Amino acid sequence: MKVNESTEFLKPISQTNLYGYDEYFDFFQKLYDKNKLPNSLLLSGQKGIGKSTFAYHFINFLLSKDEKFPYDKKDFSINTNNSTYKLIISGTHTNLFVLDSSKDENIKIEQIRGLLLFLNKSSYYKGVKIILIDNAENLNINSSNALLKAIEEPNENTYFFIINNNSKKILNT
Repeated sequence: MKVNESTEFLKPISQTNLYGYDEYFDFFQKLYDKNKLPNSLLLSGQKGIGKSTFAYHFINFLLSKDEKFPYDKKDFSINTNNSTYKLIISGTHTNLFVLDSSKDENIKIEQIRGLLLFLNKSSYYKGVKIILIDNAENLNINSSNALLKAIEEPNENTYFFIINNNSKKILNT
């Protein structure tokens, strides 16, 4: 497929349909339903294969369970009337913190400090707090160390979705 300047790609946050991740979604849902979903999940692989899209869909599923237009598990799709979707798109969902350094910029310690402040606030909706870190390979040593403590000692009902596109660049911590 040839890509030219007029080709437009949807960002993972805007994707309302999920393809090819049915088994992973079912597996994660079963773990969550049994209260066995790990608090930290590292999704690793080549950039562009749908890891972020999958994470946004699963996050929507977790946060929209009791809404009028919940996540459609049968078709693996998000209804655009879904309140959680609207809040996530606008960047205002009170129980979701997103760190995305998609421009190959380092994730700085100040950003992690903002995340730590978010973790110390009480949750407003259903008690579930979610942190999505996209492009984790861009964490520098200081931010990695600051993040490590939060991951090692998570609050109850707090889930970290960490997306890594380049395992050679991610720090061992």
